[in-house]
Amino acid sequence: MPRYRWTERLRRLGPVVLYFAVVTPAGLLVRAVRDPLRRSRDAGRTSYLDRPARPRRRLATFRRAP
Repeated sequence: MPRYRWTERLRRLGPVVLYFAVVTPAGLLVRAVRDPLRRSRDAGRTSYLDRPARPRRRLATFRRAP
């Protein structure tokens, strides 16, 4: 069965339409509702730097054989 040019165009156009009809509005809606990167200014904070996590304790030390 031969493939026609319009079917090939529809195959390429389908994901583009899906992206701009579903994914883009969903992303814009999420950005409008909340701030995913926490970029808003907080007057109560003294610093915006996050403290590093505490290093884990080492359970045992291993030595190489001589």
